[in-house]
Amino acid sequence: MGTLRLEHDDQQTEAACADCGAAYRSVIGVIYEDDQPIAIYRADVFDHFHRDPEPRVLLSIAVGDWSDGTNRGDRCAAAIEAWPEDDGVRMAISDRAASPWAELEVVSWQLKGSESGASPLRDAFFQLADHIAIADRRLRRALTARSAL
Repeated sequence: MGTLRLEHDDQQTEAACADCGAAYRSVIGVIYEDDQPIAIYRADVFDHFHRDPEPRVLLSIAVGDWSDGTNRGDRCAAAIEAWPEDDGVRMAISDRAASPWAELEVVSWQLKGSESGASPLRDAFFQLADHIAIADRRLRRALTARSAL
């Protein structure tokens, strides 16, 4: 990969999880590689995730060709859950149906957890997710481990 850069504004929306009612806020951004758009993402930031009282971020990342004349068949997506652990961030492919891309008809398919081990795209999605976790300051509070007092 070339040089990655994020672009985003400070707009956010708020909603509640359809499964458990937990409140979360969503932010969006675009990832560029050498000044070409390669991905868009939405990060749903939970202060208390429904399975865990700790914060968690659900990254929905859509990757592919965004040139004029392309369509959803030229792009795919993955949902990645991220949470603080020790001195870093732990991530896993998620099968959650919360991805916004299907209803927006942006991508043709989403990588599932069960197939991610064999997919050549797995590492690329994790590399993008790592970059988002480091570079998007809006996610820092949720992805920073809390020290025991």
